[in-house]
This record gives sequence, C-alpha cells and structure tokens, in this order.
Amino acid sequence: MSDGATLIQLLTALTQPDTNTIRQAEAALKPVLKNPASMITLWQVIADTSQPIAVRHVGAIILRKRLTAHYSNFDAQTKLEWQKNVLNVLASEQQRPVRSGLIGVAASLAQVEQSATQPYLEFLTAAANEANHQARELCFLLLSEMTDTIGLHWKEHIPSLMSFFTHVLNNPQENTVVHKAAVQAIGQLMAFWADEPEIESLAPLLPILLQVAGNSSVGQADDDFLSTVLDVLYELAYSPAPSLSQYMPITVEFALTCLVTQQLEMRVRDSAALVIATTAEAKSKAFGRHEALLGAVLDALFTLVQNSNDSAAGALFESNPAWKADLGGDAGDVDDGDMDSPTETSMAQGTLDMIACEVPKKFVWPACMKRCMERLESSDPNARKAGIACLGVIAEGCTEPLTMALHDVMPRVFAAAQDPAPQVRECACFCLGQISEHCQPDILQYSSQILPIVFNLLDDNNVAVQATSCYVLEMFCERLEPEAVRPVLDSLVRKLAQMLEVSTKRSVQEMAVAALAATAVAAEEEFSPYVEGVANLMTRLMQLQDPNLFSLRGRALECMGHMAIAVGRDTFRPYFPQTMQSAMEGLATDSTDLQEFAYAVFANLAKVMKEEFAPALPDLVPHLVKIIDMDEGEIEQAPNSKDDNLAGLDDSDDEDEDGQYVLHVRTALLEVKKGAITALGEMAAHTGNSFCPHLESCMVVLQKAAGNWHPLIKAEAADAFPSMIIPLIAAHHNGEIKWTKADLGGANPMSQVTATLVQAVLTEEVALMKDEDKTTVGKACEAVQGVIELCGPHALSPVLNDALQNSHAIISKSAPCQTADELYGDIGEFGDEDDDHDSFTQAACDLIGGFCRVMGHHFKQYLHQFLPPILEFTKPSRPASDRSMAVGCLSEIAQELEGAIAEQWQPVFMPAVLNGLADEDVNVKRNAAFCAGICCEHLKAQVLGDYPKMLQLLGQNFSLDTSASESACACVDNSAAAVARMIMASPENVPIDQVLPVFLTALPLKVDMTENQTVYQCLIGLLQMNHPEAVSRKEDIKRILTEATHESSKVDADTKGMLVQAVQSLH
Repeated sequence: MSDGATLIQLLTALTQPDTNTIRQAEAALKPVLKNPASMITLWQVIADTSQPIAVRHVGAIILRKRLTAHYSNFDAQTKLEWQKNVLNVLASEQQRPVRSGLIGVAASLAQVEQSATQPYLEFLTAAANEANHQARELCFLLLSEMTDTIGLHWKEHIPSLMSFFTHVLNNPQENTVVHKAAVQAIGQLMAFWADEPEIESLAPLLPILLQVAGNSSVGQADDDFLSTVLDVLYELAYSPAPSLSQYMPITVEFALTCLVTQQLEMRVRDSAALVIATTAEAKSKAFGRHEALLGAVLDALFTLVQNSNDSAAGALFESNPAWKADLGGDAGDVDDGDMDSPTETSMAQGTLDMIACEVPKKFVWPACMKRCMERLESSDPNARKAGIACLGVIAEGCTEPLTMALHDVMPRVFAAAQDPAPQVRECACFCLGQISEHCQPDILQYSSQILPIVFNLLDDNNVAVQATSCYVLEMFCERLEPEAVRPVLDSLVRKLAQMLEVSTKRSVQEMAVAALAATAVAAEEEFSPYVEGVANLMTRLMQLQDPNLFSLRGRALECMGHMAIAVGRDTFRPYFPQTMQSAMEGLATDSTDLQEFAYAVFANLAKVMKEEFAPALPDLVPHLVKIIDMDEGEIEQAPNSKDDNLAGLDDSDDEDEDGQYVLHVRTALLEVKKGAITALGEMAAHTGNSFCPHLESCMVVLQKAAGNWHPLIKAEAADAFPSMIIPLIAAHHNGEIKWTKADLGGANPMSQVTATLVQAVLTEEVALMKDEDKTTVGKACEAVQGVIELCGPHALSPVLNDALQNSHAIISKSAPCQTADELYGDIGEFGDEDDDHDSFTQAACDLIGGFCRVMGHHFKQYLHQFLPPILEFTKPSRPASDRSMAVGCLSEIAQELEGAIAEQWQPVFMPAVLNGLADEDVNVKRNAAFCAGICCEHLKAQVLGDYPKMLQLLGQNFSLDTSASESACACVDNSAAAVARMIMASPENVPIDQVLPVFLTALPLKVDMTENQTVYQCLIGLLQMNHPEAVSRKEDIKRILTEATHESSKVDADTKGMLVQAVQSLH
C-alpha cells in the first residue's frame, strides 16, 4: 500500500464515531507525521477533490497542527510555494468544511511568517474585490483567523485593512454573510487592539459595525453572531482610547436592544446585560452624565423586573438551589442545569446593582428614585413589585442618599410590606433587609415600626415572604440595642423556634436560624433565658449528616457562636464543649460551606471563651495554617477546542507533553481560607500568651497570604496581622505597652521580641497600602493605625517615611489602587467632580489622625504636605461623606497637635470650620462643631476674633429636628460641646445670657456620650464662678444634672460621680 493510500486509510479512521478506532489511528499517525515528507502527502490528499469531504477536512486540521513544526526547516522558496499552494486551493475550494480547515492552515503559516508576505497581501486584496460574495466572505474569514498575527505583526498595513472594512461595511447592498464576516473580523481586531494606539484607527468603524450587526442579526435572532459582537463590545468597554468614548452611547443602545429582545437566547441577552454593566463601571461618569441614555437603560431594567414572573427578591435565593426549589414548590421540579441560568429578573437586577454602585450618585439616585416612586404608586401589583424590588437593589450602591432620604422612603416600604399582593410583600422584605444592612445605624430609629411588621410577615402564607422576613430580622437586629428588641423578644424567639420546627422549607429553616442568631446578638444578656431551648434546637441541627443539609447544619453552628457573643462566657460555658465538637466534626467533611461556618464559630468562641479556648490551639492552629497555605488554584487540562477531538496529534506530543493546561481557581477554597485567617486572628487576639508558640508559623503563612493574588485573601491577612502582636504584649508587657506621645528619642518600651514582630507586621501592612485593591488598602491603613496606637512612636519610627508617603498618596488620589481607575479613560475627561465617596479613604484619614496621636508635635512638619489634599475633600462639589471625613480629619489633627496648628488657623482651619458649620449635611456640621470647639480650647486668644461667627453658626444647629435622625442628635450634642469649650476657654467672650438658655435645651446629651464630661464641667464651672445667668437658671441645671445621674442614663460612672456631688451642692 502506497504512503498516500495508508494516509487516506488513517484519515478515514479518524472520521469514524468510535473512540478506540480514532485512538488507534492517532497512534499510527504520530510517527508518520514526524517525517517532513508526510506534509506533502497530506497536502495531496487535501487538494484531491475526489476524496471524501470529511477526510479532506480532517487532513486540513492535522496539517494546521503539524505543518508549522516542519516549516522552519524549509528553504525560502519551499515556504513561498506552501503559501501559494494553500491560498490557491483555498480560493477555489467549494466545500465549507474543507475551506474552514484550510483557513486554519493559512492562518498558521501566516503566524509563523509573522510579517505580511506578498502571497497573503495579493490573496486578500483579490478576495476583497472579487465579484463572488463567497470570495469576499473568505477574505474576512481569513482575517478573523489571523487576528493575533495582524494585531502583532501587520500594523503597517492598517490603511489597507481599513479600506477593506470600510468598503464592505458601507455598502448597504453587500451580502449578509459578507457583512457578518467583516463585522466579526474588525470586531476581533478592535478587541485585540483595545488597549493599543492602533485602536484609534479602527474606532471610527464602530458605528457602522453596530449598524450592520443590528440590521443583519437582531431581527433575525442570530444568537451566535450577536454573542461574538457583544464579546467585542465587552472588551472595548475597558479600552482607554479617547476615540471610543464618543461611541459609548450607541454601544449601550445596541446592547440594550439585545437585552430586551425576547427572541434572542438568554445567554445572548445576558452578554448584553454584561456589556451595559461593564460600561457603567468603566465609563461611570460619562454614563451618568448622559441623562437620556441612563434613563433608557433604567426604564428597560425596571420593565424587565416588572414583566417577569421570576422572583424579584434579589439575589437572596439565586445562589442556593434548595431555596430556589422552595420557590418552585417542589425540589424535584427544579432542574440543576437551570440553577445558574440567567433570568430576565436576575439580569436586570444585576445590571441595576452595578449601575447603582458605579455611576455617580448625583446622577443615578434621582433617576432610580423617580422610577421606584412612580411604580410604588401604581395600581398594578407587578409595577409595585418592580418599584420596591429595585429600591432594594440600589440600596448598596446608593447607601448615602438613601440614608438621607429614609424619612420619605420608609413609609413607602412599610406600605409595600403590607401590600395585598404576595410578590410585593416578598420584595418589600428583601428591600427592608437591604436597607437594614446598608443604612446603619440610621435605620435603627424605625425599629418600633419595622419589628412588628416583620413579625407579622413571619406568618405569611408565601414561603418567599417568610424566608425574606427572616432575612430582614438578621440584617436589622445585628446592630440593634437590647431595649429596642425587648418588647418583642419573647414572642419573636418563640415564633422563630416554631417556624424552625414546623417548616419543611430549607430556605425558611436556614433564615429562621440566622434570625435567631441576630436576635440573640441584639438582646445580649437578655437572651440568656432562651439559650437552653435554642441550644437544644441547634444541637439537633448540628448533628445533620445529609450533605444536602450541611448549610442548615452550618447555620446552626453559626447561631451557637452568635449566642456565645450575646450572653457571654459564663452563660455559654455549658454549651462550649458540644459546639466545639460539632465544629471540629465539620472540618472532617468535604463541605467547604461547613468548614467556613466552623471557622467562623472558632473565631467567635475564641473571642468569648478567651483563655478557656487555649487547649484547642495545638490542634486547631496547625490545621488553620495548613488551610491558609493551600493553593487555591489547580492546573487542569484545557477544555477541548473545536478541533481538539484530534488533540492527540498536537505538536506537543513530540515533546512528550499532554496538551494545553489552564489554572482553575477553586473559589470556594478562597472563602474557606478567608475564614481560616479570620479564626487565626481572633485566636491570637483573645487567648493570651498561650498563642505565643504558634506565632512563627502563623506569621509565615500570613506573609504568604499577604502576597496572594486574590484581594479577598490579602484584605483578610491585613486584618489579621495586628492580632499577632497581642500574645506578646500579654507575655512581655502585662497586657499593655506603656508609651509616651511624641517620645521618639527615649527608651523603647517594647521588648526586643515584641519590637521585631511589630516591625514585621508594619512592614507587611505598609506594603499593602500600595496594593491595587481598595479594600485591602483600607484594611492596611486600619491595621497600621491600630498597631501604632497600641505600641507607640517606637513602633512607627522604622516605617515612618513609607507610611507617610503611602498615606499622602491615598489622600492625594495617586495611590496604585486609585490610578488604576484611569485605565478606563473616564478620569481624565471629567476629573474628580462627579466622584463618589471612597470608603477606604476614611481609613487613610483616620490613620493621619493616628499619626498625630502618636507623633504629637512632630507631625507639624508634615502639615504643609497633608493639609492641601485634605482640603480638596471639603469642596462643596464633593459628596457630603467626603466633606464630613475631611473636617473630621482636621478635627483629629487639631485635637492631637493642639497649639502646633496655630499657624494654620486662619488659612486652613477657620475657613473649614465656618464652611462646615454652614454645610447642609448634619454630619459635616457635627464634625465642624467638634473642630471649632477643639480649636477654641487649644488656640484660645488666637481665635477670639472668630467667636461671633462661630457662635452664630453653632446656634443654628440647636434648632435641628433631633427626631429626624441619630445624626441630627449627634450634631446637636457636638454643637453643645463646642459651645462648652468656647465658654471654658474664654467665658468673657461668650454672650452667656444669650447662649446659656439655648445651650441648656440640648442637655442631657442624647447620642455622643464622649462629650458628657465637657458639657457638665462647663455647667459646674459656671455655677462655681457664680455666673449670674447660671445662678438664675439653677433649677434648670439641677434638673439636667439629675437626669444625667439617673440609673438609666448612659453617662459613665466617673462623670456621674462628679454630677452627684454637683447636685448635692445645689441644695
């Protein structure tokens, strides 16, 4: 048998539907294909049109895989002949499968050649101008396959390529298949060059590309083609190219059309939603400024939620198959394959969530609220459902404006929670839960209304309403004080326990357990009478062995940990051994969920049981270290490509490799590692010197975690590092390092071993301040502040320069985590005018206060560097939270540096104080009032000339409606303290006859108990100096002091003692 006949026989075997036959043929072909001469024989088979199409197609696939390995050994003429032969046959090939294979061969040769050779240029030019539409299509199919080669090596031919694309795309008479091939080719090239200068040349083609794609495909529901186009738009969303920015509106409009076209497959519509969400993230300011576009997108998203029959209770049920089964009524009716499939509601809510989180609040909040309120007033229950559901979705992203609007929003939410339509009540529960989670602590003032409503919803006939009402309780009660939950505590515990025992729905059971846990945290010691009964329920659940019920078992473990926090060590001690045993048993399972719950329980139990937890350390710490040290990535064989049924014939076989591999990230392990790091930190923080033997291994693994690729792990490591210092302080310093403010030259109060560990921790944290993840940077700032305030100036000294530089970079918006945003091309166009508050900058400002607290007057030399960027945040155009943060930072600087800020009073502090007191936001007013009082206390005579202006503005704060919010109460408290400081600093410069009556109306203080000593010391001082105005109001003062000394008062014991003596002296 000739070589050709043998090869045909083997190729024929490769087309058979039998795995063994294919494997035998592959094994026989491998040695044959190592011979360069076999390429000629293989080519002869492919070019022979008498051979079966399948044989020729397989031959082309193999040629693409193997020819390039031999190609480098050919001389220049042979290489040229190969190019010509392949392109000539490709030009005349009529069979699409063979032509597809030959396109792959031609693209492979081009990739090896790299530079554009004459045969390719001539072929493409001829094909692009061919009268036959199939030839024109072939031109663009080959260009698509050659995207990488063109993108890397053909840049000098951009003008020629542009002429190809422009001619075809602008020809309305062009055949549809050519249009599609051209759109795909130019789209892939755009995506390849998205971050390169060459995109500027291609960007002008985007409008016509979208027009052609829309005309050719949306109406015909060509899902695969549209999916390709949307993938390109997703890549372009991140492009920094200025020329693409102008096309952002039409890009979003195209994606929006795809999203709302119901004839398209859900995967395509989901890709369209992703394009919109990604554009909102990448071009957030431009997106928000385009009012009509933002409105159109929001209208579409709200309408999708309104018209869909899917549950609109947000993501609460999305990630839990059993819970979704509960909504379906029968677990058996739920197809596991559909669990992760997008729905119209999930797409709409996910996109809305991204828009709310990323688009500046000045644009997105009013637009969303208008649509929510309109729908909540509708007679259509589905419209009301959409209104309340979308209000819940935007709660996270629009926390600040939503919190300010609670007075207007909450009556609508309460009405929706009692709506006759179950879908509205369900979404109202979800919305209540979101507001309870994100609008703390202001939402707590509505406890007397929320708790009864939610309590009634626990009896709702709708399973989703029951589960989501439990979710509300969990979110709301976590921050609640005992007195707020006290009126409903008994009935609430009994109702939740009953639901847990009676319900067969796992969603209700899990959320009931979570709600019990949160109720315990809120009630604190008042939960003690219920511990035994609840612990008995949880013990049964902690023994569940069905893997499908491990999440419920984990919730029970979590509840035990929360109860321990609530009632304390003595009350929980009888339940400690059983809880520990159950948690340890959870570690022996393969369930990452159960392991995660176990680590959370260990963290809470260590916090509560303290040294009694220490016996568990020898077993637990090595286990946790091992978990944290695990690699969350696995090298796995890459999924097969379209040709990889013949993967056994890849070039890599010559090197005895087994094909391509990819890194697969086990995301569940990331959460487990995060939980293990948390547990490790809490154990170190609370078990005293018993933890010392484990410090070395823990530091090694935490240092590795700090270099992890994932922000979740880095941020948790940043949080845990400071806890490693606590055991040494217990062992070497009797629990406290006694340091002196500003003492940089004296004896180091830390032992050598403590100083070494502290420096290691701070070195890691200061490095993390330069991370590209904002959450990690915020955690690192908090950690540095905590460590230096714990250990003093000698701890800060070795890292001082780097810490100061990194802090300055953050508040100057030049840190790596901030400059990364500029890649999207939105910053340079609009500056920071529309920026929202970045919460991590608060941590940086707090750290600056920490520097001042530790360094004292030594920080004065850095004021000229730090004050200008801080003042940038006080501009009226900045969000209220930015302004509040900046004025608060100035307050801390003034408090800690005292008279050292004297030179900065007139140019910096005085304007900031006056503008802050006149601000419309109560939190800014509050911080400005504190800053005013502190400056008056320390600068004394220097500020007397500004007393009248400050007193006038402070006086306006006393008329605030303290029933509106806790923030308003705090503002009045701080204003009273500021007046008190002004009086004590210079009573003769305060018109006490005018000030004292107003001052007394604010007492006793309602929220900020830290100012009690200041205000009462002022009052007592006025009495002691027999000031006429104070004497004339002795009875009012006596009443105030008596209220402050009542047993229900939150005034601290030392201050109460001072007040009792004062009251006695008034008799």
